[in-house]
Amino acid sequence: MPPFRLGPVLVVASILTGCTTYRAAPLETQTELDALRQRDLRYFVVEHGRESSVIVDAKFDPSDGLDEDELVVVALTLNPELQAKRAGTGEAAASLIVAGLWPNPQIGVSARPGIDGASGYVLEGDLLFQLLRPGESDAQKKVAGAGLAGVRADLVTEEYRVVADVRQQRLAVLAAERSVALFEEAADLRKLSADLVRKQRQIGEATELASSATELELAESHRDVRKARTELATEMRALNRILGLPPEYPLKLIGFGEPLTVIVLDDISDEELDRRLVAGRPELRAKEAAFEKAEQELRLAVIGQYPRLGLGPAFERELGGEKSLGIGLSLELPLFNRNQGEIAEKQAARDRVRAEYVALLHRLRSDAFSARATVRAAKAEVEGQEKDILPLLRRNQELFEGAYRARELNIVDWITAQERAVNARREYLDALVTYRKAVIEIDVAMGRPLATTTTRPSTRPN
Repeated sequence: MPPFRLGPVLVVASILTGCTTYRAAPLETQTELDALRQRDLRYFVVEHGRESSVIVDAKFDPSDGLDEDELVVVALTLNPELQAKRAGTGEAAASLIVAGLWPNPQIGVSARPGIDGASGYVLEGDLLFQLLRPGESDAQKKVAGAGLAGVRADLVTEEYRVVADVRQQRLAVLAAERSVALFEEAADLRKLSADLVRKQRQIGEATELASSATELELAESHRDVRKARTELATEMRALNRILGLPPEYPLKLIGFGEPLTVIVLDDISDEELDRRLVAGRPELRAKEAAFEKAEQELRLAVIGQYPRLGLGPAFERELGGEKSLGIGLSLELPLFNRNQGEIAEKQAARDRVRAEYVALLHRLRSDAFSARATVRAAKAEVEGQEKDILPLLRRNQELFEGAYRARELNIVDWITAQERAVNARREYLDALVTYRKAVIEIDVAMGRPLATTTTRPSTRPN
């Protein structure tokens, strides 16, 4: 091949060598559905631990049941929304690659034959490289870097939300399981009462009205048990959804059949609440990254008002065959557009993001103070029941049982007393659940858990 033809061929070959080959990856619904159906914790591999952290050699054994931390690990690894959010970080990372690239050079070629008797032709060619304006490359990289930081902060925010949802839903499941146990206990008492009235009716010591009333109460108690079991199944499916497991997956939890516990928390001052809030809430980090991006985009818009310069070699062949080689130069003339519109737009965008940050900080701070007030009120209710109601409940049960053994109390009155005790324990369970939810909410409001002084079990099994 002649030398003058080899050069262009090598240039074209080098350009094509660096190109990426397209590979199709079709979306097949049935394949994705089968993958969701086949999810099983027996084959689970821990990929993500706490928010934005990776566990390499974590041991995971679901056979003995899952505690709260293990549920968090499962959700952070399998939750489909989190997986989609993590996939989005690749797009932001790609923009950082683009920001580090130089503009492609531009090649211009023109050929003009002679006219009016002039022989030969004129050949002109130039290869111009667009030069970046001072500070333009740095601003582009900072815009892309801030965008990537914002995406990662959004990911942490989503992870934090999922962790809070897991903790709340686990509590809902355990509370629903305890409710089933209490309704079953109440149903057993109603059955005992109905059996007694039925026997009394057979020997003529109870009226038909009394028998019908006790049968109705027994049917209502069975209805309450069915509703409680349905609610438990609903809460379990909701937990499986957050974890990324099939809806009917037989999840085993640590804490089933056990009383809920009271978590005693240290109170927190206004200053400490603000400090934890500012340091802990990932939403603030995301909005700070958005502000930095807006700041650098404004800087880039200001840089864009100055003309762009193109520089490179230029070649010319004239009609007579003379050839020349020199420097080509192109310069944009900012006569009509000095980027005023984009500068004004970016200034407004920066002001908007600043206002959004202040609004977010105000909302989060209000939520944190409300969460603290809710914790205080819920804790006071639990402590009030433990101090006033539960001791009296235990005392009354002891007195009623003693009176029943001494035949000073009939079985109907004894059953009534037992039902009252079950109702009181149900009220205490509601108070515990409310307090535990409030603790989770203040953890969420501050972006990190409060320090616990001690954890004690509830006074009586729930």
